[in-house]
Amino acid sequence: MLQEGKYDRTVQLQCPTCGGTDFASIENAPVPELLKCTRCGREISRENLVSENGAHIQAHVDEVKAEVVADIKKEIANIFKGSGFKLK
Repeated sequence: MLQEGKYDRTVQLQCPTCGGTDFASIENAPVPELLKCTRCGREISRENLVSENGAHIQAHVDEVKAEVVADIKKEIANIFKGSGFKLK
């Protein structure tokens, strides 16, 4: 049985300018959800920050996918263990 929560991840978004990972909300910002990098001061919307971190996010998704596939293969192998079936 696959473990609940085993594949949960937190992806730390990085500032596209300096690589910083700490952001502060800007009160009364003209753009909703505008964030400011606490390291370099760059202002960026949450949407653009996620977009700029697309490759970083995708790498985490690919890592989790590989873990899920490997675990499912193990589960299936255990189900058919001793039955004479061989999985490739």
